[in-house]
Amino acid sequence: MSHPWDPQTFISGARSFGISATTINACIATANAIKRVHPDLPVIFTIEHLAHLVDVNSSFLQEVANRKVDAYRVFRVKKRGVSNLVPTPSRRYRTICVPEPNLMRVQRWIAQNILQTTSSHDVSFAFIRNRDITDSAKRHTNSKWLIKMDVRHFFESISESAVYRVFRSFGYGALLSFQMARICTRLPRYKGRDAPRLLSRSGKVPYRSYPMGHLPQGAPSSPMLANRAVEALDCRLQRIALGVGWTYTRYADDLAFSRTTTGTRHEAMRLVKLVEYSLRHHGLVAHRQKTSISPPGGRKILLGMLVDTGEPKLTKAFRNNIETHLYALLHKDIGAERHREHRGFSSLIGMRRHILGLIAYAHQVNSKYASKLYKKFNSVNWML
Repeated sequence: MSHPWDPQTFISGARSFGISATTINACIATANAIKRVHPDLPVIFTIEHLAHLVDVNSSFLQEVANRKVDAYRVFRVKKRGVSNLVPTPSRRYRTICVPEPNLMRVQRWIAQNILQTTSSHDVSFAFIRNRDITDSAKRHTNSKWLIKMDVRHFFESISESAVYRVFRSFGYGALLSFQMARICTRLPRYKGRDAPRLLSRSGKVPYRSYPMGHLPQGAPSSPMLANRAVEALDCRLQRIALGVGWTYTRYADDLAFSRTTTGTRHEAMRLVKLVEYSLRHHGLVAHRQKTSISPPGGRKILLGMLVDTGEPKLTKAFRNNIETHLYALLHKDIGAERHREHRGFSSLIGMRRHILGLIAYAHQVNSKYASKLYKKFNSVNWML
């Protein structure tokens, strides 16, 4: 979205309200700094100005920025493919933080008008306009070696200070960047004890002693802010990969490295160690249990797609799963309700959305195949 800026109109309007020349010059300098980054970025001077642009109450934004309210609805959802036998509940469930409507409106505005305006690194493919999951997989087709790695607690590892640096990189002022970082992050919740704070000699709590917020999973601004916050990491990993003959991409917290030439497992393990070191350098930790190395002759599955040929393909297991769903839904002796009960879905709506999501994923990979699935899906009688 374009946000035009006319300094002459601003100057004449500011003078009519009796704004001092010093303040006007400071605003012009701020606006020029923002427009130098990208001409379509919106010019924002204060948190009150942001509230006016988004049409929300500025006092509410101040309370969120000052950490006086926790404007989130928090719940947990079970992670896919994780057994109930896993002893630690935090490993079985994902914490989702959904902002209340006014805060969600502001975060969505920031995502659409600021974060989507400028382009992201070309190795990042998640949550970016005109890029999808198949674009990431296509970078690794015909691979002989494939390394897959995962970042543990990706969103929770992106701190308030990292988000602040993102907004500063767009040219916004220090105070506004700090406040927008607070608006887009959430404090961790401490159980059984207060958050650690150390008083200074003046009796006040210095900022460095306050608990640091992090990106909440469930906020509309978190995915794109996470992409922006790890751009330096993307540059470093791409440089490392290219230096040893590998191709690197990242889809959210999933890292992939591949090569179409011959290599050795020792070289692959050395690359894994370099990546783990780079992640730690940027405040992130690799999920070692999810690290995998596929050598020549092994199946190369990335983001649910086979990439060992010239084009990404759906796996046989995926096709069998979705075709089984549709077979049961259309069978006269089974139907929607019996299939829902057998598969353990809590509602028909939830099962319907799940299957529709599978077909939408298939459409990204093979649109011709997905059109047949859509035709069957649309003929299902959901009342039975």
